[in-house]
Amino acid sequence: MTDRIYFDHAASTPVDTRVAAAMTDALKFCGNPSATHGFGRDARTAIDRARAAVAGLLGAGLSEIIFTSGATESSNAAIQGVFGPIAARFPGRKLRVLASPVEHSSVGESLKALAERHGAVVDLLSVDKEGLVSAEEVAERLTDDTVLVCVMWVNNVLGTVQPVEEIGTRVAAARASRRPGTPPVYFFCDAVQAASWRQILVRSAKVDALTVSGHKLYGPAGIGALYLRKGVEFQPLLRGGGQEGGRRSGTENFPGIIGLGAAAELAAREAPADAARLGNLRRTFTDVISVIGRGYGVLGPSSDHAAPGIVYVASARHSGDILALKLDEAGVAVSSGSSCQASSRQPSSVVRAVYGEKAARHGGIRVSFGRSTGPEDVRRLLDELGRI
Repeated sequence: MTDRIYFDHAASTPVDTRVAAAMTDALKFCGNPSATHGFGRDARTAIDRARAAVAGLLGAGLSEIIFTSGATESSNAAIQGVFGPIAARFPGRKLRVLASPVEHSSVGESLKALAERHGAVVDLLSVDKEGLVSAEEVAERLTDDTVLVCVMWVNNVLGTVQPVEEIGTRVAAARASRRPGTPPVYFFCDAVQAASWRQILVRSAKVDALTVSGHKLYGPAGIGALYLRKGVEFQPLLRGGGQEGGRRSGTENFPGIIGLGAAAELAAREAPADAARLGNLRRTFTDVISVIGRGYGVLGPSSDHAAPGIVYVASARHSGDILALKLDEAGVAVSSGSSCQASSRQPSSVVRAVYGEKAARHGGIRVSFGRSTGPEDVRRLLDELGRI
């Protein structure tokens, strides 16, 4: 059988061999990081180094990094943990959340939980045909009752890069201008699809909470981090032994944290080169697929607003499921949507929000490149699409 090729890095990236080596070394540690003896202190020192690496990747302070089990937990913790204290301080007030309609399901479901448990009103922003939200609309739709804004940095289906810095500036300005006795407003950003290829500076972006995930960063699954700006009131999702400064209890996933730290170090050093190389591969792919015929078309952002590693392709002749199945039979792995929604066989909520119900039900394929992708792999993918 022809060697298989992986084009689903947006779902999960292969663990970098250098990360795997660091995790193998970490397995030699036997001390609980909370213990006061030498074994425990050694483990704590290693965790501190990993925390510094993640903080360095994000331009954050050490105390602002909270290790979690992954991006889903981080998103739930951020949204519920930031909203809860505000709701407690303003009982009876109808608080609101402003969010894009193209967020990851972990964000969307967390917002539903706020509506059910706290009576929160979730206001959805509009998106254009590139999947972009407008920073101006964010500013216009903020009210004195809006306490949280949720806009992801890079969309996980279309690859749209949102104007996060502009949004953060608008939200920070709105918070600074709030009258005494008015709830604060904070900006939460899912940066899972952004951190592997671009610099994320939380200070300049003026985000108050932000998530990253190990397995989208060439690290292991089951580990992630939540950036929480110092001074933002927070209610822990998990309680227990008081780990992570009391903000995320539970014995630390030591090998996972070491792996995430190693992955963060690599990303901080190699992201610019990765982005340039992936951008070239994306341009090659989109240039050819647009003239290959057979009803193929690229949906999503223009090159000005596109992540270098994600392309969404639709075919007038075949549904996304059929395309993904035929490519898989040929040894080429792509996704027929976001991996989270694909498991439930539901049409992509992102495609629905941007292009409507008909396009969502017909579907397409998400092609996502990574460190292991080469020009010869792109040529083979194009050849296989040409045969379908």
